[in-house]
Amino acid sequence: MRLDTHHHHKKAGENLAFVFFMNLTFNIIVIIGGLATNSMAILSDCIHDLADTISIALAWFLEHIAQKDSSDKYSYGYQRFSILGAVIISIFVIIMAFIILNEAIPRLFAPEEVDAGGMLVVALIGIVFKSLSVYRLHHGETFNEKAILLHQLGDVFEWIAILVLSLIMMFWDGAPYLDPFVSIGIALWLIFNLGRNLIKSIQVLLQKTPDNFDVDEFRSSINAIDGVNAIDDFHVWSLDGIDSVLTVKVSINNWEMQEEIKGEIYAIASRYHIVDITIEFD
Repeated sequence: MRLDTHHHHKKAGENLAFVFFMNLTFNIIVIIGGLATNSMAILSDCIHDLADTISIALAWFLEHIAQKDSSDKYSYGYQRFSILGAVIISIFVIIMAFIILNEAIPRLFAPEEVDAGGMLVVALIGIVFKSLSVYRLHHGETFNEKAILLHQLGDVFEWIAILVLSLIMMFWDGAPYLDPFVSIGIALWLIFNLGRNLIKSIQVLLQKTPDNFDVDEFRSSINAIDGVNAIDDFHVWSLDGIDSVLTVKVSINNWEMQEEIKGEIYAIASRYHIVDITIEFD
């Protein structure tokens, strides 16, 4: 694995470790806050945050594996463990979002009273903790980081909404009806965004042509090289949503120009974050 690829996954591991410990600490705060205020809403959210922490721990573990060099068993290295983590986490959080919907929809018809003061305090703490996690992840490049980022961002919106609701509940008796509406909105947001991330992750596993790879431009650039007759065949796929692999078969009319042509192909391929190239001439 190349040095910069190591850097991507090492940095991702560091970011996810930070977010994991932030979420674990927040879980403890939410449990204490929920018990102290006797708020079922906060205790219910604790289950949600505990699921977050478990998924982040899994992402952190798989990013650590993704840093390993290639071996006889995994000749391309372990980068795809990062994508595997993104798939598992996305599915897990989407399931949790449907569970939230299942809990929230009945409460539209039977809203529960909560301790507005307790909600306000825990919401403020939640916004701080979740915002720090979002800030740490917002420059992440791996699909794992993006999956966790979307979930943490959803949590920020959730705690902002809970903060606003807690303020409204202090002055309006009918406000509990708003709580399930907010929960439904957040759940739908998670399902939509993590659904997109899941689809992209699966496409990488199915070796779809990377999104940043312009097939027409690549063909035109290769065909424009002096001495090239045509591209007979080529395949390109992404290892982890960042680094890609390319194999290409090129028909040439001057075998003495092989090294020169090969150098130009390398230069063209470098535009697409391709880390491994196999070139065959005929």
